[in-house]
Amino acid sequence: MFSNALPGLTDELKQVSQEMEVLLPKEWNRGEVGSIIQAVLAGRGKGYRPSLLLLMGRLGPDYPECKKRLYRLGALVELVHMASLIHDDIIDDSILRRGNPTIQARFGKDMAVYAGDLILGQVLTILLQDNLQQSGLLIAKTIKDMCQGEIGQAACRYRTDITDKEYYDNIYGKTASMFVNVCKIGGIESGCDEETIQCLGDIGLHLGYLFQIRDDLLDFSANNLEDGKPARMDFQEGIFTLPVLHTFLDPACRGGLEELVKLAKQGRLSPADYTELDRLILSAGGFDYAVSMAEQHRAAIGQKLSELPPSKTVDVIRYLVSLLELPKLRIGR
Repeated sequence: MFSNALPGLTDELKQVSQEMEVLLPKEWNRGEVGSIIQAVLAGRGKGYRPSLLLLMGRLGPDYPECKKRLYRLGALVELVHMASLIHDDIIDDSILRRGNPTIQARFGKDMAVYAGDLILGQVLTILLQDNLQQSGLLIAKTIKDMCQGEIGQAACRYRTDITDKEYYDNIYGKTASMFVNVCKIGGIESGCDEETIQCLGDIGLHLGYLFQIRDDLLDFSANNLEDGKPARMDFQEGIFTLPVLHTFLDPACRGGLEELVKLAKQGRLSPADYTELDRLILSAGGFDYAVSMAEQHRAAIGQKLSELPPSKTVDVIRYLVSLLELPKLRIGR
């Protein structure tokens, strides 16, 4: 686990987890609400986003005095992320996340919607109560960007003329905005100067893009165990990522790919069709193109990290980035 790479980070993540439970009112522990909230907390992930916030928070002159604020903000960021996952699973009609039943699968769509909204409402309440104005504005911006990204992606479903710019606009909202702002929050709360805060935001931007492109590539990996999704689910649902977008640009492959899009829209893709999808993407160099774009973002992160004073924390961030290995495409299901 990457948290073991820096002394104290594991304990700080535990503090964030405890803070999450403290921030949710005790009266929520009763009845149906209590069951849902406990299920939400039990489904928390690896803590990638609060880890980023905590790491960036070590780079300013106000650390360690700012640790309690970092714990609270890390908890709020993770709660926003978890609420967004609840809503994503409703939209996608997902029954599993990380191999476990989703909130909507266990409690129904209506209850899941209200649970996600309830958590977001509590996050905004705490931000106002604690007067976390500057960081709170960034969290609010993240929520807005996430919604815009999802709306943009929904508007692009099954379109065969999507540009790379539209794709990047959508994944900025869906993923990168959160990374940008948690990195900035760490810098703000620890007293970094404006130039450093901007540098941290740039690191978050490229890290968010790398994270999402990697996730898109994982969608083409058979037996994707990271989130429990079946392979090629994005294509089935008309969400076309970089490997597919690049393949549309190849005249020799576009016609065949458009036929597969028609079948996907009708819900009629067969195992042979998935094999043909992989063949077309490989023939057009779509997978290699997405990998090269991801590596460009990884290189940009390294360049930005080199602008920061050398430290153990910077080394851990580099290590964190190195853990985002890119998958290899496996032909067929």
